[in-house]
Amino acid sequence: MRYITFFLTVLILTACNSQEDEKSNFSYLPDAVGGYSTINIIADQNLWDYGLQNFIEPVFTKEIEGLLNKEPEFDLQKIRSKAFNRLFQRQRNILMFVSSGKVNSSGIAVKKDVYANGQIIVQVMGKSHKETIEVFMNKKREIFSLIDNHRTKIIQELARVKNNESLETTLSNNHGIKLTIPKSYALAIDSTNFFYVTKKAKIKCEKFNQRNCYLQTGIFTYFFDYSSKDIFTPNKFIEMRDSITKLYIEGSSQNDTIKAYMKVFKELPVSTEEVNINGKYGYEVKGWWDLKNGTMGGPFVSVAHVDELRNRVIVADAFVFGPNFNKRRFVKELEAICLSIEAN
Repeated sequence: MRYITFFLTVLILTACNSQEDEKSNFSYLPDAVGGYSTINIIADQNLWDYGLQNFIEPVFTKEIEGLLNKEPEFDLQKIRSKAFNRLFQRQRNILMFVSSGKVNSSGIAVKKDVYANGQIIVQVMGKSHKETIEVFMNKKREIFSLIDNHRTKIIQELARVKNNESLETTLSNNHGIKLTIPKSYALAIDSTNFFYVTKKAKIKCEKFNQRNCYLQTGIFTYFFDYSSKDIFTPNKFIEMRDSITKLYIEGSSQNDTIKAYMKVFKELPVSTEEVNINGKYGYEVKGWWDLKNGTMGGPFVSVAHVDELRNRVIVADAFVFGPNFNKRRFVKELEAICLSIEAN
């Protein structure tokens, strides 16, 4: 009987319509809390004792691709079901495991904005501990994508609320490209087929000391004629990116007579993925950049999208330089920005 409250919560969630209702402009729900990259795992103690943690950790704490140092995709917070109170109900990302003979049908269910705005709850249900874990293992890629896509959507929504309308309008009018640009960015370059905005700041260091450390992020777009799908291969795409950054993205050189410019760091393999951008094909590349004739470096994210109307490929690319910081939060924020690209 000690899990009655929790099970009633599950029944309420399960009874909700799985289709999202059209949201009104006003909601009585509070905003979700918690980190974008934190998943709260809710399960009975018996299921934790059964070894649940050993199954979920490899899925969600896998290494982010494209970074020199290891950083996990998500942080996990373990919560026993009987401790699932109001404090945890407002969390942004919730993964709930239900193992009970009262479960009508095993599987997963997805609910959004149940206890808070901007929240996702993924339920994994089975009639036994073994069956519940089997459901999770069969659906682990889908579950990861659900939570990962929700993270991207929430970051994009926040950026749209605090966006730079002036820069977005300039990009749209001059280049026919729509992209969400945060308010904190300033224009650096606007040329024939290249648009570059940047942000420089000093914020509290995460590593080595407690002083303020230098941080720079940049977002640029460019386009080129579409000839064939061959461009959507790692080597071709890197070649194109390097030719663009050599022209426009310069850095500090150890020798004033030699130009230092950004290029892809070839010693670390890039990761590539086909992505969906509003129902259309996209190609995403993640990797590490460094400076030719310089010493700087950091991660980058690049998203290409075919503009069929103008028969061109439009690209949104973003990078970060922050040697005294972990990179996950910057990479995820910049990735969400790049994935907002559209042809105007």
